[in-house]
Amino acid sequence: MTSSLVGSEMCIRDSFKGKDKVMALNQRKAGSILSYIYIFLSNTISLIYTPIMLGILGQSEYGLIGTANSITSYLSLLSMGIGASYVRFNAQARATGDKEKEYRTNGMFQTIYIVISIITLIVGMVLVFLSPYIFQANYSDTQLEEIKWIMICTVIQFVITFLFNTTAMTIQAYERFVFIRLCLIIACVLQPCINLLLLYHGGNVVTISVATLVISFLTYVVYYCYAKKVLDLKYKFDNFDKNLFKNIFVFSAFLFLNTITDQLTFSTDNIILGIFSGSIMVAIYSVGSNFKNYFMAFSTSASSVFAPKINKIIAESGSDDETNEIFIRIGRIQFYIVTLILLGYIFLGRQFVYLWVGNEYSDAYWIGLLLMISVYVPCFQNIGLEIQKAKNMHKARSVVYFLIAIVNIIITIPLSLLYGGIGASFATCLCMFIGTVIFMNIYNYKKVGIDIPAFWKSIFRILPGMIIPIVYGVFINCFININSYWNLLFVILGFVLVYFLSCWFFSMNHYEKDIFSKPLKRFLKK
Repeated sequence: MTSSLVGSEMCIRDSFKGKDKVMALNQRKAGSILSYIYIFLSNTISLIYTPIMLGILGQSEYGLIGTANSITSYLSLLSMGIGASYVRFNAQARATGDKEKEYRTNGMFQTIYIVISIITLIVGMVLVFLSPYIFQANYSDTQLEEIKWIMICTVIQFVITFLFNTTAMTIQAYERFVFIRLCLIIACVLQPCINLLLLYHGGNVVTISVATLVISFLTYVVYYCYAKKVLDLKYKFDNFDKNLFKNIFVFSAFLFLNTITDQLTFSTDNIILGIFSGSIMVAIYSVGSNFKNYFMAFSTSASSVFAPKINKIIAESGSDDETNEIFIRIGRIQFYIVTLILLGYIFLGRQFVYLWVGNEYSDAYWIGLLLMISVYVPCFQNIGLEIQKAKNMHKARSVVYFLIAIVNIIITIPLSLLYGGIGASFATCLCMFIGTVIFMNIYNYKKVGIDIPAFWKSIFRILPGMIIPIVYGVFINCFININSYWNLLFVILGFVLVYFLSCWFFSMNHYEKDIFSKPLKRFLKK
């Protein structure tokens, strides 16, 4: 009788686990689809919204946003990489099935973030006070005042983000990607609509900053209500676990170094250009840098969806075979996406920039191209970082990248003085290649246990499908005159179709073809 009851309990538990796995899989699939919908929407809206905003504000005024953000973005360093460690420690707590341990983990992280928020507010106000002295050489008193108010709004936004970070990461750790992506899509559509409404009624860059702050706050309030009611989010602040506290900071220390590195690599250029060249050059660099941001968004969304699963695999079994399979499978899909975007930008980006923002932004094309090349390989290998973090083997990467970022700054100063934004972006491209391609592939193979030779063999098998799109791209540049958005849209659709068909016949394996064919078959049956 007892054994029968035990057997029944095990069956019920296995049934629930099976349901959880199915739900997690569905969340990952739906989350990935919604991620790309979000990216498509946000990028499309940005492409429409940016030239309108440039036309209303003017080049100089638009550059103030990039100038202010180049300073306040450094406040993200105060997170010390702790947010990226939450998924790992949450996975460990949930693997034991101990709810009390999970609540205390939440309480520990929330306590840390409250302290970080207070420090952020203090440091942020100091930066606001110092901003007129940093930029006074190239800006008027009115512009300096606007920079100050933009920075105040951004500082408050950072404080709010840190206070709600545990909530946001809980939703991520529970793999509720559909909810997160839907919230992002709503905010993505709402933000530019409100901004344009304010601009057409006499608003300026400060008004836009206030609107961004309000929408950000409301989004986090929605996150909190969802986590509290649906995920039973709770915090326990008693029985302070000194060992857990120590492990969090030891693990996060090198993620913190990653954050410093990213800031030095991608934000320092704007500061250097702002000091030596003024807001117009910052505006041109910001336009080019936007293309890099769009580019990265298409790959990081996939890696973020698989981060909880990788942490769970490492916490439960530590299987290299499973993580290698994910690394190669997702890396191939990311390679198709980012290569399509890069090739499209190479052949059509210059014409698009001219139509989008005008000939005075011609340097933005080359800045965008160099920055996109600098993150190209990391964009289809970023699952490797999630594996490193799950194995607590991200330390060497952090140290090497930091040293390379310092070299980047040293090179950027003379190159930006000689060649402006193009010189700054070339320095970034050169240094990123050394770190993200040469070092990272060797380290992942030798130390982390990722099968890098198998990965590159798999990628090389994709390359035959790239030949026809490249030939078609050369043909476009030689024989087709693009002088309107309609011409450009027609050519882009043609390029995407040629790329897809070429990859389908010469590159894709059965799994990749099923991603497209199965949903289409289900749709046709209905």
